[in-house]
Amino acid sequence: MEAGTSVQFIENGTELTAVEVGRGGRSPVVGRLHRALFALGVVISAYQVRALPSGTVERMVLQRRDGGAITGELGALTRAAVIPIALETAD
Repeated sequence: MEAGTSVQFIENGTELTAVEVGRGGRSPVVGRLHRALFALGVVISAYQVRALPSGTVERMVLQRRDGGAITGELGALTRAAVIPIALETAD
């Protein structure tokens, strides 16, 4: 795990709406997350990155491919897919 890595899931009630990944390095995780999430039927509908002196913060707004809400089991699977990728040490 990379020092200074943080993962925050943003919810609206029971719906998972976004994830923010803060990392000490400059290597983005969006590409790896996109592939993993797409396999679950989840897409990144908006992406924003902020460069900070200590690293980067990436914010990804999520939704199902069919436009529906990410809730229940799909929300749990999405979180399970995001955490190991976000916590990987940057190359």
